[in-house]
Amino acid sequence: MPEHGCTSERVVSHVRSRLVLIRPLATLVSIVVPILLVTSTQPVKAASGNLVFATFNVCKVACAAPAPSWDIRRDRVARVISESGADVVGLQEATNNPTTTAKTQVADIQTLVAPAGYVSPFFTVDSNECRRPRDAQGELTGPSPCDNSAALLYRAATVEQVTTPTGLPSAGIVQVGAIAPGIDAVSAARSVAWAYLQGKNGAGPFLAISLHLDSNKDVIAESSRIAVGQALGGWVNWMNSIQGMGGTPAILMADLNSYAKRQPNGVQMALTSAGWVDAHSARLRRNIQYSTINYNPRLGEGSQGFPAAPYKFQKTKKNPKGEATRIDYIMGYGTGLRVIDYEVVIYLTGKAFNTDYQASDHQMVKATFAFP
Repeated sequence: MPEHGCTSERVVSHVRSRLVLIRPLATLVSIVVPILLVTSTQPVKAASGNLVFATFNVCKVACAAPAPSWDIRRDRVARVISESGADVVGLQEATNNPTTTAKTQVADIQTLVAPAGYVSPFFTVDSNECRRPRDAQGELTGPSPCDNSAALLYRAATVEQVTTPTGLPSAGIVQVGAIAPGIDAVSAARSVAWAYLQGKNGAGPFLAISLHLDSNKDVIAESSRIAVGQALGGWVNWMNSIQGMGGTPAILMADLNSYAKRQPNGVQMALTSAGWVDAHSARLRRNIQYSTINYNPRLGEGSQGFPAAPYKFQKTKKNPKGEATRIDYIMGYGTGLRVIDYEVVIYLTGKAFNTDYQASDHQMVKATFAFP
């Protein structure tokens, strides 16, 4: 994906109101029209402009072997983000687990990328469904109810947070189960980061979403992933309605743990069938021969996740464009959105990974969207 050079070879060409969420009812296979808490007046019309979005699963602090320790990877993660040129970044596996230098992994990343101008959306505990419970005296009484693994960043020089017409919080964290009620408990507990943002160039406003779905491969987890894909558009419409932001487009940055060859009717298909535009459909695509994740039987047993060199897909009769496996996606939802380009960000020295940028078992994915 990079727009910035590798050391030896570049692979690329070239306000404080409490937000009360009345959750829409849904089943695994159907969506019920949600109850609107606020009647919006005029739909918010997006102005013209382009923005670059990125999704990046940074791999949790205790990333599985042979991953280097977080103390080694943290600077690499920051380097990939800071040099990406992305205006908005959705993070996955950016956890609340402590590091040797920060209270949480998310806080560590925030500090590391701040010099490059990246900040996180502001929200209070009232719009965080994943906050830890406290007693009447304010003392913590238990762990977070969520599997916290999603976060958002934006470049303050090019993007700003929106104050919505209703005065409700314009950012927060919800559980996946709030988007698709009825899914299994493990899937439901995943966190989802969201924020209303707009480009300073006139792009937007838009609803940015970072999502990380469960990786379990059993039937229950797969049904839950598909249910999320079926429900997400309805949730966006409902969020827009309660915020007085009717018609606002959304950009999803996600590790969906689903790919077409293994799951042809998976969550990615549910999303595109519901009107989401997959950035992979862009006419200009870079590094599509490299997977978004470094797991492949051909890499060898001891190299999964952090191989010395990535597996490069070749063009075949069954795969005439040499498209690699991908489980990380950027998608847009809304009238008039256009995807301009798509890139798997990968830095190589010759055929091998440039270890200065080998931050995770995933590659960052980037895409440029044009707003109407």
